[in-house]
Amino acid sequence: MAPIIAAAGEVGGYISLAKIVTMVVFFAPWLYAAPWANKDSRRLMLGQTRWGIIILTGATLGWVLWLTVPIFMVGMGLYLILAGGSMTAYVLFRNSRVPDSAKVLTAEHISSLMSFIGRRRQAETPIVTRVKLYGSHGRIVLAPDPRAATHEEIGSYNLTQAMLHELAWHRASEADLSPAGRQARVRLVVDGVAVDQPAWSLGESEGVIQFLKLHGGMSVEDRRRPQRGRIAVDLSGKRLDIVLTSAGSTRGQRMQFRVEQESARTHLDELGMAGDQLATVRELARAAKGLIIVSGRSGSGVTSTLYSLMREHDAFTKALMTLEREPEVDLENITQFPYKEEAETPGALASVLRRDPDVVMVDACPDADTASYIIQAAGSRKIFLGMHAGDSFVALAKWIKVSDRPAEALANLTLVIYQVLLRKLCPSCKEAYRPDPHLLSKANLQSANIDKFYRKPTRPLTDEKGNPIICQACQGTGYVGRTGAFETLVLTDAVKQLVLAGAPVSEARCSTSRNAPWKGSSRAIPASRK
Repeated sequence: MAPIIAAAGEVGGYISLAKIVTMVVFFAPWLYAAPWANKDSRRLMLGQTRWGIIILTGATLGWVLWLTVPIFMVGMGLYLILAGGSMTAYVLFRNSRVPDSAKVLTAEHISSLMSFIGRRRQAETPIVTRVKLYGSHGRIVLAPDPRAATHEEIGSYNLTQAMLHELAWHRASEADLSPAGRQARVRLVVDGVAVDQPAWSLGESEGVIQFLKLHGGMSVEDRRRPQRGRIAVDLSGKRLDIVLTSAGSTRGQRMQFRVEQESARTHLDELGMAGDQLATVRELARAAKGLIIVSGRSGSGVTSTLYSLMREHDAFTKALMTLEREPEVDLENITQFPYKEEAETPGALASVLRRDPDVVMVDACPDADTASYIIQAAGSRKIFLGMHAGDSFVALAKWIKVSDRPAEALANLTLVIYQVLLRKLCPSCKEAYRPDPHLLSKANLQSANIDKFYRKPTRPLTDEKGNPIICQACQGTGYVGRTGAFETLVLTDAVKQLVLAGAPVSEARCSTSRNAPWKGSSRAIPASRK
């Protein structure tokens, strides 16, 4: 007897919790739909009793079959056919007897339901304001009204606030929001270094761009053509003026941000020149006439130096004008003339000079015609010229070559400046160390006179309890801001004679009163044509 009982197995296991939950899940919608159909058929006078019997019979029969058919999935299919079929039949019947605006389960009706659900969900999405945002009109941009705005509108506002806060907090000079495959790339440029942020979805990117275009004075309907707008941000009392540039492609819209306060400084004292350099540059810049060339590589701050030189003149008593491909900053009381192509430069410069300005800034000299106008004008007014070059002697050689008249090109040239931008160590977290004597000797520095150097932290910062912390001054980068390193070449009569004679650069360097901080090559400067 015992073996027979053991073979029978354990008692229980006849009820499946998963099947019960499945039946409840599929029966619950009918409990909502059946009362609705009963009320709807009575309101529309479509035969409440008849349709009540049809719907109840279909669901009841389907339920019975589901419980009695041995195969669970087959019974579930029969229930869905009978219960769902009877309800579908009523929807089709009532939609055929009501106007389009009253039909249910159509594309328009589903869209309306989704919008309603979005409005219900918005109450669950808090509005987060991190910075004060001002539109192109100068008025503050208010947060969306939670009673009227959609979930997507609130999301776009929150993302915009988050991005602008990151831009301001990290002291970024530029930012870029652009499509990259199936996502959108968010990139900040902090102290000249590009830093990628967590990627967004393309939908989030489009929402932020459309929001900023709306308040930045741009057209939200035009998603392809390049546009330009402006906004301003205030974070803890610090105001940032931001220029927005948008353009579209087949992959989506792209928006670039440029912070005017970070991209261009307009005072000589802020650029980082040494005391003797600053005094010399300021004296020559304030002269009534003559030519000063400011050179550097792309992104080295040449425009900032040119603007700063312009600021050395009184804009209220003198006529100050600039000729630029694309003005970086709006200069108060200085007339700025833009041009589109290099070929337009000579004609545009001639037009500027006909206005009889006292001081003129030109951002480039692409050809001999432009150089001819500059040479002629430098004899009676102050000219500041920007140039792309690797050092001051290269800039000088390029100027002589483009002018094609060395003697005339040098006649009124007083100064050539070359500059690079260097990141400054964070004063709060920089780390002191003793430099290698061998390295100092290579740099011609006396190790006996140097106690210590500084560098960015080599180990993570921690608090008193050993917990990692982020430096609030540099946000963990180790650097705060940038400064210029300048090479100034004063064109004395002796230097000009050496240049006209085709002397090597090394000889010309030795004759200058302001030597460069690094060695030059032994190439020769082009001699004058005989």
